[in-house]
Amino acid sequence: MTQQEQKKALGAGILQKTILFLNVLAALILLIVQITPRFSPKVFWIFEPISYTYPFFLLINIGFIIYWAISRNRFVFISIFIIILGYDKLQLFYRPSFLVIEEPETANSIKVMSYNVRLFDLYNWSGNKKTRSKIFELLTKEMPDITCFQEYYHSDKPDFANNDTLNKLLKSPYRQIQYGLTLYNDFHWGLATYCKYPIINKGLVFFKEGSTNFGMFCDVLYKGDTIRVYNVHLQSNHFKKKDYEFIANPDSGSKEDIVNGAMSIITHIKKGVIKRTEQVDNLSAHMASCKYPILICGDFNDPPYSYAYNTISHELKDCYTEKGKGFGISYNGSFLPYRIDYILHSKYFECLKYSMVRKKLSDHYPVVVTLKTKHKD
Repeated sequence: MTQQEQKKALGAGILQKTILFLNVLAALILLIVQITPRFSPKVFWIFEPISYTYPFFLLINIGFIIYWAISRNRFVFISIFIIILGYDKLQLFYRPSFLVIEEPETANSIKVMSYNVRLFDLYNWSGNKKTRSKIFELLTKEMPDITCFQEYYHSDKPDFANNDTLNKLLKSPYRQIQYGLTLYNDFHWGLATYCKYPIINKGLVFFKEGSTNFGMFCDVLYKGDTIRVYNVHLQSNHFKKKDYEFIANPDSGSKEDIVNGAMSIITHIKKGVIKRTEQVDNLSAHMASCKYPILICGDFNDPPYSYAYNTISHELKDCYTEKGKGFGISYNGSFLPYRIDYILHSKYFECLKYSMVRKKLSDHYPVVVTLKTKHKD
């Protein structure tokens, strides 16, 4: 072997060892990311935002698998093994269409929608004054049996008087509406559940006056059975306008501006994580004491590989993992595109269909599912 060939072989060896080292490092980080949702952010709050990086490190490890597969190297199994260990997270991230077989509706089918309507575009964020009427058109087309709204808004004045309008539009004579914030005795913000079946009991799970982030439940009488429907809007990070501007252009401004912008984002995330953890723990304890079949709809403000989702979904089924397709991204706002809107259920139900109506009428897409109950006639 010539000296030039020796140098070439040495360089190739060093390159492979470097790539191997990076692969092992990426695999270990992915492993950590996969297990962090099991630990409460009360112990160490940074666990929660660490879990958000799952898609990033998953894709990096897939890249290493492709590299080693092309090289026909046994190191291909490093990332494969770690991804298989976290298979439960993988199915929360993406579902191929060929795995999904939708089933026909039955006599015991219930259509359910969960929708963060962003106050029905009260402040004209969309730049289109017809957005509210288009949301109503969407609801008329879907006609759910149970509809759970987050960031619900009603005005006692006629321009945005949504309560009676939605009762008639959805043909839902029963409803549960709870306001967390009321201004000038006329303008109300909160949650709303509209239902075609009788509501025989209702209450709050976690609630703070002056906040629009809370949870409530109602017990619905369906063909002689009682179903508990939770409608929740977990704590948001409450980013300000300047935070969204920084997210859109993090490199703009001086070094001091960049540091201040990053610190503001971290501060808001930390506050949101701690508050969501408290809410999730309260919600989980409340559900554990429930003797009825459970249906939970809501905006969790957290992706499916988070402590919030991991805790709430315990012993429940996720409609997306049953009948969802693709990436399932439900948030279309300025922050990271994640699936943060959910419909979960107990074993009393079986999901027949899952869809997300991809119309940008809010910063969230509505989640629509058809469920079959195990009701015995």
